[in-house]
Amino acid sequence: MKDHRLITLLALFVIIFAGASMVHPLAAKTVSSDNLVLGNPSGAVASSSYPTNYLIQRNQYALSYHRDNGIANWVSWHLDSGDIGSASRSDFQPDSSLPSGWYRVATGDYSGSGYDRGHMTPSGDRTSSASDNQPTFYMTNIIPQAPDNNQGPWVDLETYARELVSAGNELYIITGGAGSRGTIANGKVRIPNSTWKIIVVLSLGSNDLSRVSNNTRVIAINMPNVQGIRDNDWRDYLTTVDALESLTGYNFLSNVSTSIQSVIEARIDGSTTPVPTSVPNPTSAPNPTATPVRTATPPPSTGCSSTRLFFSEYVEGSGSNKALELYNNTGASVSLSGYSIQLYANGATNATSSVNLSGSLANGATYVIANASASSSLLNLANITNGVANFNGNDALVLTYNGAVVDSFGQVGNDPGSSGWGGLTTDRSLRRKANIASGDTNRSDSFSPSSAWDAYSSDTFSGLGSHTVSCQ
Repeated sequence: MKDHRLITLLALFVIIFAGASMVHPLAAKTVSSDNLVLGNPSGAVASSSYPTNYLIQRNQYALSYHRDNGIANWVSWHLDSGDIGSASRSDFQPDSSLPSGWYRVATGDYSGSGYDRGHMTPSGDRTSSASDNQPTFYMTNIIPQAPDNNQGPWVDLETYARELVSAGNELYIITGGAGSRGTIANGKVRIPNSTWKIIVVLSLGSNDLSRVSNNTRVIAINMPNVQGIRDNDWRDYLTTVDALESLTGYNFLSNVSTSIQSVIEARIDGSTTPVPTSVPNPTSAPNPTATPVRTATPPPSTGCSSTRLFFSEYVEGSGSNKALELYNNTGASVSLSGYSIQLYANGATNATSSVNLSGSLANGATYVIANASASSSLLNLANITNGVANFNGNDALVLTYNGAVVDSFGQVGNDPGSSGWGGLTTDRSLRRKANIASGDTNRSDSFSPSSAWDAYSSDTFSGLGSHTVSCQ
C-alpha cells in the first residue's frame, strides 16, 4: 500500500511540475542560432574577403566587424532569463579568432584615451557561467564610449532590459556606434559619434519570428557619445528604427514581414501611431561629441522634387570648421551607394580628394560630411568625417552619381582668389535658397553664389541637419 501511495505522490508531483512549466515557460540559455533570428542587418559574411563587414558568430552574440575601424559595425543577441546568473566579470582580451594578419585591438589601446572600453553585448547579459561571460570581454565586442554615456543612461538602459527579462519577457537586441568622432590607438580604433540600440520585446514563447506583430514593442535609441549626459534618462534619446536605418544604412529586422516592419519601425516606443515628423536632436554637449538623431521628414509640401541629391549647405569657417550638407528632395528614400563628392583645389581640373558615400538617406533628410578636426559643435552635427571636407573658399566641389555630375559648388578649373567666388565662399556659411529644388550639373559654368545661396557669418552651424524646399 505504501508503494502505491508513493507512486501516486510522484505522479502528482510530475503533473504539477509540468503544469507549472506550461504556465511559465522555462527559458533556455541562448545559443548561436538565436542571435540572428530577426535578420543580418548588413548581410555580413564570415569570410576574410569581407574585412569591413566580417561576420563573427558565437553563442553569446553575432557581430559584423570592421577591420579598418577596429570595432563592430553592429552586435546582435538574444536575451532571456537562462542567460542571467551569478558569474563574475571576466577580463578584457584581444580576439584571437580574427583572421591572420588583421590587427587585434589590445586592452591597452584604450589607455589614456579618455574613453571607456564599452561593451556592446553587456557583461550583465551573459552571467550564466564564466565561460559565457568571457566572450563579452573580447575587444571585438568593445567600442570607445564616453564615460558619461557608458556609465550613465547607456547602463541604465541595459539594466532596464534585464528588468524586462525578469518580468517574463525575452529580447532581441541590436546595437552599435554611428558616425566618427576621430580615432584612438594611433588611428586603429574609430570613436563613434553616437551609440544606438534596438530592443524587440516578446513574451516568453517559441517560434519567435512568427510572433512579431504590429503590436510588438520595439525600443530604439540613439545616444550622443559625449560627456555631460550621465544623469540623463535614456528615454531622452528615443527614436525610430526607420531613423536608425537612415543613419546607418543597415536593414534591421529584415526577417520580419515588410508589412509589419513598416509599422513597428516607424513608431517611437510609448507612442501608439507612427512618427509623423523628425525626432528632436539629442542634446549637444562638450567634447567628445556625437551625431544627433536624423530621421525622415515628410516630402516637401510644394510638390517640387529633384531626381538626385544636391548640396544644401556649405560651411567654410575658422580653422578646420568645414562641412557639406546633402539634401534628399527626390520624394523617396535613396541609397547613397553610387554618390561621390570630389574636391578640386585651387583651380585644379583633376580632383585632389574624393569620398564615396554609403548607407541610405530618407526623403526630406540631410547628410552632413565634416572635417575630422572641426570644433565639437560642428562635429556634433556630422554623419561622417572625411578629408574631402578640407576645402578653402577658392576650391570647387562636385557631387556625382555613378560618375555623372548632379551638383557643383564653385567652378572647376577657376581659382577666384582668397576671397572666393563673389567674395562669399571664404569664412562664410552658405545655405541653398528654398526655391532651388535641384543641383547645378555644369561644373565648369561661371559661379555666382548669391543667385542660389543665402550667406551667413563665419562658423554659423544652426542650419545644418535640416533643409526645406519651397519652389512655388
